[in-house]
Amino acid sequence: MLIGHKQQWIFLKQAFINNRLPQAFIFSGEERIGKKKIAFEFAKMILCENKEKAPCQVCQNCTLVEKNFHPDFIFISSEKKEIQIDQIRNLQKNISLTPVLCLQKIIVINNAHCLNIQAQNCLLKTLEEPKNKAMFILISSMASVLLPTIRSRCATLKFYPLKEEEIKNSIKIPEDFLLHSLGKPGMAVDFLTNQSNFLDFQNCLNVAKKFLTGNLLDRLLFIKNLYSKIKDDETKEGDKKREDCLFFLESIMWHLRKSLWQRANDKSKENALLKTKKAIELTQEAIGLLQTTNVSPRLLLENLILNF
Repeated sequence: MLIGHKQQWIFLKQAFINNRLPQAFIFSGEERIGKKKIAFEFAKMILCENKEKAPCQVCQNCTLVEKNFHPDFIFISSEKKEIQIDQIRNLQKNISLTPVLCLQKIIVINNAHCLNIQAQNCLLKTLEEPKNKAMFILISSMASVLLPTIRSRCATLKFYPLKEEEIKNSIKIPEDFLLHSLGKPGMAVDFLTNQSNFLDFQNCLNVAKKFLTGNLLDRLLFIKNLYSKIKDDETKEGDKKREDCLFFLESIMWHLRKSLWQRANDKSKENALLKTKKAIELTQEAIGLLQTTNVSPRLLLENLILNF
């Protein structure tokens, strides 16, 4: 079931009906707002056996795409932190083969910003030599990280957080879950599926709020205490700290976006609005670095708050 993004879906459907699909798309927008779900449904539409009702959800092709078992549907995601060049080389070999069940292949690259530079250059060569048998969908919350030459060869479709009514009309959800999801269906469904995740998020939000309202010294002491017991080279515990850091940064982002929405129409707070926008950009960059590099979480947080 699709939740929201009606305009984007209509655009994709019309492009399909009119046979005006580009070789490659970039689905750009925040994490957990439904970009991957749209990509899967779009792949079903293209590969569906019942063209008049595509996606019919019941034919063999739709069923296989949903389960990610379709031989002509290729889903690539990051292994560890990066999408490696070997994954793209294997993809090149795959798309050089004739489709098995359909007339073309659909390739979805999730978190495309995790493509390392070698993998991006390898993908670029593939995009520079168009193959009628393959169409690409690159999903990213940080499309600006992709090479300009890759972006120039893709049609970009932007996705935005949903209105509360759009989520509420699609799923039954408690008001607290709805408010905390900030227009992200993926987060709302996650809260419904595992309520302990909601409680964890609430706790992290409280910590993040105290962190944001504290002075610089308080923030630095907080970071020092958070990371004093674990060295960056202790792999297992270091990975856990990276996950905690990402969760913490997402909580900071939640407060910043909430503040932005509250001030959006208040012209008397224009300076505060600009400062909040800048803080959001810096936090988004920090999240990107944490996801795609081996940067130290402690140094990342310290650098972030020094630039707020």
